[in-house]
Amino acid sequence: MITLALIFFGILGYQRIGIDLYPKVDFPMVTITTTLFGAAPEVMDTDITDPVEEQVNTIEGVKHITSTSGYGFSQIVVEFELYRNIDSAVQDVRAKVDLAKRKLPTDIDPPIIDKIDINAIPILWLSMKGNLSLQKLGMLADEVLRPQLESIKGVGTINLDGYAKREIRVWLDGKKLEAHRLASNDIARALLTKNIELPGGIIESVDREFTVRSLGELRNIEEFNNLIITYQNGAPIRLKDVGWTEDGTEPVRSMARFNRIPSVGLSIIPRSGANVVEVARGVKGKLDEIKKTLPPGVDIEISFDSSKFIEEAISDVQYDVLIGGLLAAGIMFIFLLSIRSTIITAISIPASLITSFGIMYIMGFTRNYMTMLALSMMVGVVIDDAIIVLENTYRHMEEGADPVTAAKEGTSEIAFAAMAATFSIAAVFIPVAFMGGIIGRFFYQFGVTVAASVVASLVIALILIPMLCSRYLKIEVRHGKVYRFFDQSYEKLENRYRGALVFCLNHRGFIVLIAVAIFAGSIGILALLKSEFVPKSDQSRFVIRIEAPTGSTLQYTDEKIQKVENLVLGMPETRSIFTTIGVGAQKEVNKGLLLVSLKEKNDRERSQQKIMDGLREKVREIPGFKTYIEEFQDIAVGGRRSAPLQLDIKGPDMRYLEKLSNQIMQEMVKSPGMVDVSSDLELTKPEVRVLIDRNKASDLGVDIQEIASAVLQMVGGQQVSKFKDTERAKRYDVRIRLTKDQRMNPEDISQITIRTPKGGLIKLAQVVKVEEGISPNLINRKDRQRSSTIYADTAGGKVLGEAIAEVEGLAKKYISSGYTYSFFGHAEAFKESFHYLFIALLQAIIIVYMVLAMQFNSFLHPLTVMIALPLSTVGAFGALYVTGDTLSILSMIGMITLTALVVKNSILLVDYTNTLRERGMERNQAVLQASPVRLRPILMTAVTTILGVLPVALGYSAGGEVRAGMGRATFGGMFASTLLTLFIVPVAYTLLDDLQEKLRSLFKGKVK
Repeated sequence: MITLALIFFGILGYQRIGIDLYPKVDFPMVTITTTLFGAAPEVMDTDITDPVEEQVNTIEGVKHITSTSGYGFSQIVVEFELYRNIDSAVQDVRAKVDLAKRKLPTDIDPPIIDKIDINAIPILWLSMKGNLSLQKLGMLADEVLRPQLESIKGVGTINLDGYAKREIRVWLDGKKLEAHRLASNDIARALLTKNIELPGGIIESVDREFTVRSLGELRNIEEFNNLIITYQNGAPIRLKDVGWTEDGTEPVRSMARFNRIPSVGLSIIPRSGANVVEVARGVKGKLDEIKKTLPPGVDIEISFDSSKFIEEAISDVQYDVLIGGLLAAGIMFIFLLSIRSTIITAISIPASLITSFGIMYIMGFTRNYMTMLALSMMVGVVIDDAIIVLENTYRHMEEGADPVTAAKEGTSEIAFAAMAATFSIAAVFIPVAFMGGIIGRFFYQFGVTVAASVVASLVIALILIPMLCSRYLKIEVRHGKVYRFFDQSYEKLENRYRGALVFCLNHRGFIVLIAVAIFAGSIGILALLKSEFVPKSDQSRFVIRIEAPTGSTLQYTDEKIQKVENLVLGMPETRSIFTTIGVGAQKEVNKGLLLVSLKEKNDRERSQQKIMDGLREKVREIPGFKTYIEEFQDIAVGGRRSAPLQLDIKGPDMRYLEKLSNQIMQEMVKSPGMVDVSSDLELTKPEVRVLIDRNKASDLGVDIQEIASAVLQMVGGQQVSKFKDTERAKRYDVRIRLTKDQRMNPEDISQITIRTPKGGLIKLAQVVKVEEGISPNLINRKDRQRSSTIYADTAGGKVLGEAIAEVEGLAKKYISSGYTYSFFGHAEAFKESFHYLFIALLQAIIIVYMVLAMQFNSFLHPLTVMIALPLSTVGAFGALYVTGDTLSILSMIGMITLTALVVKNSILLVDYTNTLRERGMERNQAVLQASPVRLRPILMTAVTTILGVLPVALGYSAGGEVRAGMGRATFGGMFASTLLTLFIVPVAYTLLDDLQEKLRSLFKGKVK
C-alpha cells in the first residue's frame, strides 16, 4: 500500500506540473526608464543617467549597473546579487530614484521603475495579412485581436510590428504661414484651446442631479480644416488656409512580412512564471475562434512558434527515459533469463520515476530539460537496488532457503550496501543543487530530482521488491540451448575473471603502475578537450539580425533585407521566415530581424550550423549592411544581446573606447571561426545641430525655449491635442508638422518662422546657425563607467572556451591603464560556472568519502571504494574526445554524476568482502570469493546504467546535442570504471589493508 500511495501521489504530480524548456532562473534585476522628448544621448547621459546611477549604486547587493542613453530616453538596468529579494530591491531603487529627482531636469516624464523578467521572450509570432490596408489591418490587430489574446491565461505582453498607430496629422505649409503672419506655435495653441472637452461640475435640483460637460471637441477632418486660428482685418484665418488635415498614421518606422508578404506582426510574451506550452496552446485555440470572426479576405497565422521546440525537446527526453527503461529491462532479462524475475525488478523503474514526479510537484518544479534529463540519467540507476535485492534473494533460494527467509536474509544482507550507494548518490547532488551563481540556480532542480529518484528507488527496493520476491520469485529449471548458452558463457566469464584476479593479486605492483598510467592518460586526454558553456544545438530555427549604417532610412534597410530574404527562401531547407524592420523600443529603422524556421532535422541533409555557416558566406557578398546570424539562446544569463561572447571595455573617453574596440575587433575578424564581430559603440550617427546665438536671440526678445519648440513642432512633429472617435470610443493623437517637401534639407530649418514678444515674426536664420555633424547613436555605461561592448559568435568548430582565451589575450595586449575589461553574458557565465562546478566536484568527493566512512566505520576502506573515481575519468574524457564533444557545464555534471555512480560497484565488492572476513575467512580468500559472487550484480547494475543513458548519449532527438555530452561522459566513465574496478579495487583493498595493519603495529609499538 505504501508503494501504491507513492505511485498515486506521483501520477497526481505529473498531471499538475507545468512544461518548460529550462528551469526558470529568477534574476533580481530592476530597470529604470526615463524619457525626455528630443534630448540628445549626451544630455540624457550626463543630466539623467549619471545622477540616477550615482544614487542607485549605494544600494546593498548591487552586482552590475548597465545603462543606455539614447535620443530622448535613458534606460538603467540594476542587477543585484542572487540573494537579494526582488521586491525589496525594487523598493530600494524607487527610494534612491526619488532622491535623484532633485538633480534631474524638471520637464522629464516620471521615471518608470519595474522588475525585469529576463525570460520574458516571445513564444509565438503571429502574422495578420489580407486585402485591407496595413493601417486597417493594424487597427484590427490592435483593437480587436490584441484584447482577445490578452484575456488568455498566462499571456503577458503583446507587441505589434509593421503597424503605425492612427494619428490626425496636421500638415503645415511654411510659406502660407509666413504669408498669413503666423507661426507654428499659433497653430498649436489654437488646437490646444479650441479642441477640448471639460467637466463642468454638477447641478443639483430638489430631487435630481446632473453632470455638466463642456463639449468643444472637433468631430471630423472637415471641422479640423475649418478651425479658425485667428482673425486678420476682420476675416477669419482657418487651418485649411495654412495647411491641411489628414486622418493618417504616426510616422512609419517599422515593417513586417511573412514569407515576403506584407503583414502586421504580433509577438506573444507570456507572464512571468506562466506555463509557456499551455500559453501557446491557449493562443492557438483562441486563434481558431478568432479566424471565424475576421473580415473576408483577412487571415492570421502563426509565423514563428518557439513552443514547438520546447514540446519536442521535452517529449524527446521523455522518450529517452522510456527507451532507457526498456533497454535496462532487456538487459535484466538477458542476465536473469527469467520473465518473472525481470518483471519484479523492472517494476522499480516506473515506480521510482513516477514517485519522483510527486516530489517535483511539491518542490514547484516543472517538466523541463533539467528535471527530465535527471530522470533519463537515473533510469538505469533506479533499478540497481532492486537488482541487488533480487539477485541476493535468488542466491539464498538456490542455497536452499524458502522464499520468505531468502527475501529477509537477502535484503538485510545487502541493505547496508544499498543504502551506502544510494545515500552516496543523493549526497553527491547536494553541492550540485546548492552551487553558487547562476549555474547553481540552473542545476538546482536537476540535483533535487536525481536525489528524489534514487531515494524513491531505495524505498521501493527495500519494501516492495522483497515482498514480490517472497511471493513470486521461484527457482526456475532452465531448459533449451539459449539458456544453456548463457549459463555456460557466464560460467566461463566468472572462471576467467577468478583466474585474472589471482594474477592481479600476485602482481600488485604491476597493477598499480597500470592504474597510474591510465589516470595519467586521462589527464592527457583532458588537455585535448575543448570547453564551452553549452554546446550548440540544432533547433530547426535561428535568427538573422541586420544592421544598416547608422542614419539609413527605412526604405534603404528594407531594400537590403529583401536581398537576404531572397537568399533564405532560396535555400531548400527553409520552411518560412518572419521579417520585422524597426526593432527595439526606439524603432531603429536601420535594424531588422529575420526569424528563420527550417524543416525538421530528419527532413534535411545539412545541419542547422552548416546552413548558418553557408548563409554567412553568401550574405557577405551583399554590400551596404552588417549581418549577424545567431542561434536562439534558450539559457538566459544576461547580457545586452544574445551573442555568446561579450567583452565589455570600460573607461572615460568614448573616442579612445572606440579605438580600442576597433583594434580588438580587427584582430578578432582575422581569427578563423570568429564570426559576427560587432560593437555597440557608434559615434557616427548623422545629426543636424541648431546652434542658437544667445545674444541675437536676447536682442530680439526671443526665448530659447520658443526656438527649440518651433524646431520640434515643424521638423520632428509635436503632439498638441487629442481627437476622440466616438464610434470606436478611443482617442488618437493630433500632431502638427511641416510638409515633407519643406524639411528635406538642413537649410530648411533656417526658414522656420517664430513670433517675438512684440507680436512680430522672424525667421530662425536671424538667431540660429545650422550645421551638420556626427554624434553617438547610444551611450552605454557599465558599472558607472562609459563602455563599449564587443559581440561575437563562433563557427567552424571553434568553441566558446577557445574564443574567450583569444579575446582575453587581445584585451591584455591593447587595453592600457585607466581602462578595464570584463566578460558578460554567456562568456561571464562560462568562467563563473566552471569555477563553481569544480568546487561542487570537490565537495561531492568529500561528501562521498564522509558517507562511506560512516557506513564502513573506517578511514581507509572508503579510499578503496573511491579508487574507482580516477579510473572512470579515462572513459569519460575518452568518450568526449572520440565523439568530438566538449567539456561543457552539462558534461561536467555528467562527471559529477559519475562520482556517485562508479562507487556503487566498489561498495558491492568491499562490503561483501568485509562480510566474509567477519565470518572468519582469510583476506585474500575473501577477496577471491566475494569478487566472482558480486560479478553478476556488478555487471547487471553497470550495464543497466550504461544502457539507461545510451539514448541521452546518442543525442539524436530535438536539442539532443546539448545533453549528449552528459550522457557520453557517464557512458564512457561507467564503462571504463566497471572494467577497471573489477581488477584494481581488489588489489587496492589488499594494499590498503596491509597499510592499515602496518599503521596499527606502528601505533602499538609506540604505545609500548
